[in-house]
Amino acid sequence: MDKKKILLIVLAIVLAGALLFVYNKFMLPEAVEGEKEVSIRIIIEEEGVDRLFTYRTDHEYLYALLKEKEGELGATFEEFSFGVMLKGLMDYEAEQARNEFFHISINGEDAMEGIQQIPIKDGDTYTFQLMKW
Repeated sequence: MDKKKILLIVLAIVLAGALLFVYNKFMLPEAVEGEKEVSIRIIIEEEGVDRLFTYRTDHEYLYALLKEKEGELGATFEEFSFGVMLKGLMDYEAEQARNEFFHISINGEDAMEGIQQIPIKDGDTYTFQLMKW
């Protein structure tokens, strides 16, 4: 490889690292400290599931609460290089072969982040609805 190609590769790696740092430092939603009361609603229409759970928690991000209540919620997760994906709730696994996934909304608005980046805010309702794409 010539020096120009090596320099371009190094520059691309440094730029990607800088962009990741900027996102994590300035664009990632801020966590809220302290105790909060939140609701988790799970809808799986074909199974007749529409359940609402209310929790008091000190967790700052949704994933930590889901992990804590994993047994009660029947939650399962899968780890990837880019983060954690919610695979199942109420002991129902979303099937990739059927194009299923759990859609996340916060107070009726589509979530813009994954479960690891969603900050928990007092009074919010996090809805997980099984959908097909």
